[in-house]
Amino acid sequence: RGYLIAAPSVFRSGVEEAISVTIFNSVKETTVQIQLVVKGETVSRSHGTVLDKGTIKLKVPSGLRGQAHLKVWGNRHLAEEGYIFHNYTTVTIDSKGSSVFIQTDKPVYKPKQKVLINLFMVTSDLRPVNDRVKKTVFFHTVKYDGILGSLHFVQMY
Repeated sequence: RGYLIAAPSVFRSGVEEAISVTIFNSVKETTVQIQLVVKGETVSRSHGTVLDKGTIKLKVPSGLRGQAHLKVWGNRHLAEEGYIFHNYTTVTIDSKGSSVFIQTDKPVYKPKQKVLINLFMVTSDLRPVNDRVKKTVFFHTVKYDGILGSLHFVQMY
């Protein structure tokens, strides 16, 4: 008998996170409860029943940032067997950010060829950012390594 809980080490504020639960050699459904605790206060909770494997979603409230405890426990009716397991770990809550993807018109360039670039931003759940963002991109160092060119440093302002 045993269990495995798989969860991200970094949670995103305002995003629904998935926690995977596996209970080995399970003979009955187990109620699994999850809490996200910040500074001793439960800020989010969720639960579900698991027989062998399952996923439980946990909504991380907006505006949180920093360290939190992720507490997970599984139980059956106390009249039967009581708690099967309980455990916790520390996770980091990061603000809901965006990522910038850089796409070029071809994978390899020859010296002095024109490089066409497409930049696009997505939210942490990989949806396009709707806001118009005006950024200037400066390529500080572009180093040509033999046949394959590689971009070594990009900075955005």
